[in-house]
Amino acid sequence: MSKKILLSLFLFLALPLFLFSISAQEKSERWVCLKAERAEVHSATVSVDPGSKLLPASNTYVFECLSSSDCTSGNATVDLEVFGKNNLGDMQGKYGYNFEGSSLASNPVMSDGAGEVPPFTWQSSSEGHDRRWLAMNYLEPIPAMGQGDESTQQIGTFSFEEAINKDSCVALSWDPYGRLFDSSTLEPVSGASVTLLVKRGDGSFTMMTPADLLGGNIINPQTTKEDGGFSFVVPDGTYKLSVAIGSYSFPEQLANLQSNYYRIYSDIYPSQTGEEIVQAGVIQHRDIPLTPKSASQSNEAKLMDNFYDLDKVTSTIYVKGRVSHPFAQIKAYSLKPDPVLNENVRYRLLTEVPVKADALGSFTLKIDQSKFEPDENFGDITVEKVDLTQSANLVQKIKNWFFGLIGQVDAQVVLASNFRFEPIPNYLEGYAYDAQGNAIPNAKVSVLLSFSNKPAYQSEADENGYFRIGSEFLPSMPYRVKFTSPTGQVTETTTSRFIVQNQSLIEDSQIKVNQFKNAQGEVLTPPPSNESTTPEGQSNGVINQGVKALTSSNTLPFVLALVVTLVLGGVAAFVYFKKKSL
Repeated sequence: MSKKILLSLFLFLALPLFLFSISAQEKSERWVCLKAERAEVHSATVSVDPGSKLLPASNTYVFECLSSSDCTSGNATVDLEVFGKNNLGDMQGKYGYNFEGSSLASNPVMSDGAGEVPPFTWQSSSEGHDRRWLAMNYLEPIPAMGQGDESTQQIGTFSFEEAINKDSCVALSWDPYGRLFDSSTLEPVSGASVTLLVKRGDGSFTMMTPADLLGGNIINPQTTKEDGGFSFVVPDGTYKLSVAIGSYSFPEQLANLQSNYYRIYSDIYPSQTGEEIVQAGVIQHRDIPLTPKSASQSNEAKLMDNFYDLDKVTSTIYVKGRVSHPFAQIKAYSLKPDPVLNENVRYRLLTEVPVKADALGSFTLKIDQSKFEPDENFGDITVEKVDLTQSANLVQKIKNWFFGLIGQVDAQVVLASNFRFEPIPNYLEGYAYDAQGNAIPNAKVSVLLSFSNKPAYQSEADENGYFRIGSEFLPSMPYRVKFTSPTGQVTETTTSRFIVQNQSLIEDSQIKVNQFKNAQGEVLTPPPSNESTTPEGQSNGVINQGVKALTSSNTLPFVLALVVTLVLGGVAAFVYFKKKSL
């Protein structure tokens, strides 16, 4: 047998194994948001959104997420299989998360021919975080033919932009069981110990322990964080609450509370509700005022939790989150690379007026990046704590009415804190660099979600280390990039670092990282949008003023000028008729 025949036979036998190897290594992920509605205590009914179907007849993994960086299947083995790490264990330590079960037949579960799975219930608990449910299917890549512009891996019928960026992808929040607050300043009190006492058969009240609860899932006492929140999940019964903190006394009388308290807090314990708490099928809520023994506690406002996503088609960033302090003001800023510092720095203010959180600290921030400069990206917010004790005068009340802010406390900023986000580029084009700043020829390029050690998508750089990944193949959630050289050397980089390293190329070639573009760098035109200002299904009464584009910056002065003109006209008319009557 000739060498040519032997070689042909070897290639014929090895080809299926080679193709399988590519498929197994480079399968990609498609994520969709699931619909969820509150059910019973700490449980939700979850179903497929008709506008974001699953892949038909496919294994479907279901995950609960407490933030854009923390998702779990509720099973450590499944987490290790999908993400290469035990997210369940991480979230148990970070949030006190406990997966209590679901009615899913299995996880993964097989979708039907229409991309559906039957609705199911999911029950879990954690330390007061919003949550949402996502589903993921694997897609097998279709290797591209040829080189040059078509050399990256392409995926057929794949549309990441449908995954999780819709306004309908809302987060649920288990009812807040209560907050501790300063009776003078109305600010939340952190560092206090809250103990739950249960009424025993002999009429006495003693501390509830894990032995009193099926499954033993209770943390008692609890120490409050910056938002002053506490939460006990308990069966029906009669209970009391006890609070201890050195700088405050408990309990406080209703008559001693600062007059604005009712705008923020309710079910005041114990002066308004009574000392005994009877739970009988309905979740009980209590807010607890504390009396400062000397100076009141003063803490910076903190970002407690958030979901941070990109609407890929419109290049719009959504940050839906919760801050520690009621009615805090949130300002958004863009970032740009600084050639001297060699890092991303704050560039410009994006919000004409601050977005205001509601009484629970919930807010929605919306950033249109479609008109950004090539290397500009969102990535910075300032949270400003306000004085909650001020009352609005007549002029302020008229202003609040005019701008739709009735019911909020008229507050002045007293303290601010900053928080940085990694950019979510809508398009990647540039060079793969190692830790020393050298280009990596023929590098394998892996895109990894922030909560995963396994790639959501893979591509390959050319002989110069250059690559492009179109918007349709990039996640809508925060991600990082990993480069692997042909010799196996691995370099991980953040998206901000990638932009900094490729700044010259981005600027010189006018590569807009926030445009919706395909793998050939062609700008894709989004369909017309009829979305409303406030997303439907927004939980917790979120006040969504939105973030107006910089191109509409003349709206506010025009409105104010109109108001001033009307007022002056009214005054002039009054003076004219007054003089005429004389």
